[in-house]
Amino acid sequence: MKSFKTWLEDVAPTAADDPTITGVDDGGASATPSNAQSGKKVTTKQYLEKYKLKPWKASKEQILAFWKTVAPNSPLALKPISYEHEGSTIQEDTVRITGSKEFISSVLSRLKDFLNYENDKTKVMVAYRQSPRSFLPGNKNSYIFYLQVMERGKD
Repeated sequence: MKSFKTWLEDVAPTAADDPTITGVDDGGASATPSNAQSGKKVTTKQYLEKYKLKPWKASKEQILAFWKTVAPNSPLALKPISYEHEGSTIQEDTVRITGSKEFISSVLSRLKDFLNYENDKTKVMVAYRQSPRSFLPGNKNSYIFYLQVMERGKD
């Protein structure tokens, strides 16, 4: 099973191959490259449609088969976000957990290895909040937890 990044490298033309595209305007949520020559921006959807690309997606069977092969207690393969990074971090290594407080707590109890990233070189970035949808009539009271690791400054 190929990763999305590997698949994209194999099939997606770069914007450098298309001088009409200078970048992707998706509010920072795009994986496509940019070319600063002509000034035209496209959305990720437009880019994918233009080149007839379909993002990679695993089936349930593929996911379960892969999951079974993952060794227990494998070291975290985490790349901290660069100290110099600006803009959206949507394409960076992130953990997002949604659900009840009890569910989030039970998952966090299995992610304690991340606490080792709170040190002199990196810091743990976390956010925990109630989902705004909790306030809509008929919706469950739910929460969102985010976890990222960022390099500390060179100061």
